[in-house]
Amino acid sequence: MASKRLTALFLELARLDGLPGKEAPVANYVLSFLRNLGLPVQVDGSAAAALSNTGNVVCEVGGGGEFALAAHMDTLYPTAGTEPLVTADRISSGGKGPLGVDGRAGMAAILYALERAVHSGLPLKPFTAAFTTRAKGNMAGVKHLALPQRSRCAFVFGSELDPGAYTASSPGIALFSADILGRTSDAALSPESGISAITIAAKAISALSLGRHDAETTSNIGTIAGGVNTGIVPLAAFVRGQVRVSDAAKAPLVLDGFKAEFERSAAAAGGAVSFKWSWDYQPYRHAPGSEVLRLADWALRDSGLTPAPVVAPGGSEANALNAKGVAAVSFGIGARSPKQNDEHILLDHLAKASEIVSHLIKK
Repeated sequence: MASKRLTALFLELARLDGLPGKEAPVANYVLSFLRNLGLPVQVDGSAAAALSNTGNVVCEVGGGGEFALAAHMDTLYPTAGTEPLVTADRISSGGKGPLGVDGRAGMAAILYALERAVHSGLPLKPFTAAFTTRAKGNMAGVKHLALPQRSRCAFVFGSELDPGAYTASSPGIALFSADILGRTSDAALSPESGISAITIAAKAISALSLGRHDAETTSNIGTIAGGVNTGIVPLAAFVRGQVRVSDAAKAPLVLDGFKAEFERSAAAAGGAVSFKWSWDYQPYRHAPGSEVLRLADWALRDSGLTPAPVVAPGGSEANALNAKGVAAVSFGIGARSPKQNDEHILLDHLAKASEIVSHLIKK
């Protein structure tokens, strides 16, 4: 069961607004908290690149060490107006608003473990604690996070998985866009003079194989836009979609095929297309026995939990860290309904999350 202090710390964090790009109040809280513990902490220079009003908050204990702990500071919706409800077994929003439980619980678990260690005079391993911006949407904060060069592993706290479970692998998402240019004309007086960008898009899409490509690869077109009104042959059309893969090498194969179809359709009609794609976040898969999995298993067993490596239900900061060359997993902390008004976390799960942190950082 979570201590009164851990519960109070979560509540303090939950009452702070920290929308993506507006995390400064949360960053200021963390800075003050860690400085009061006498720990070396600073805000990095990622604010402009991440489009936030603050950088990531980074605390390098003992010089930073070879591993990092991470939690994000932002919430999808404002939380300051929600009054958290503490009952016998959980903290919830009482069904009355967002609580930001995933990020706030991850932060509370790390901060409480640090506070308890410092106040108890416990020796700590060298490590880095990072509290990041803009996790919701594009993970810009962690993508621009500079960890010490010695950092080899990282552990992210914020998953809806139960404590004991952690992500040994995760799919990735590649986003693509096709911007199509035709030629406009009056649809009533001279339709033959025009080249319909929407028709080009329609013919290309009809030729694509969308949906499930194999057991671990899917694709989808999510948005289409174009045209001005029904009386004008549309000059431009815009298509947006994604490819989800567990093997990064499969994304270019699918996307190259999509690009070829759009270019074929545009050329046949006398139009043009610009097809682009980029990673929203890349997939990862850690081999059994790898260092990061061994450390995760050890910390969980030391905390009285049974390690349960799983495939991630979605992307997290762990994807961005792995793409940067830092082997990372995301620990389950039991954050429930992280984007709904019935958000909650069991007090026992919050306590277990902080115990995992304690076992990772103690000598």
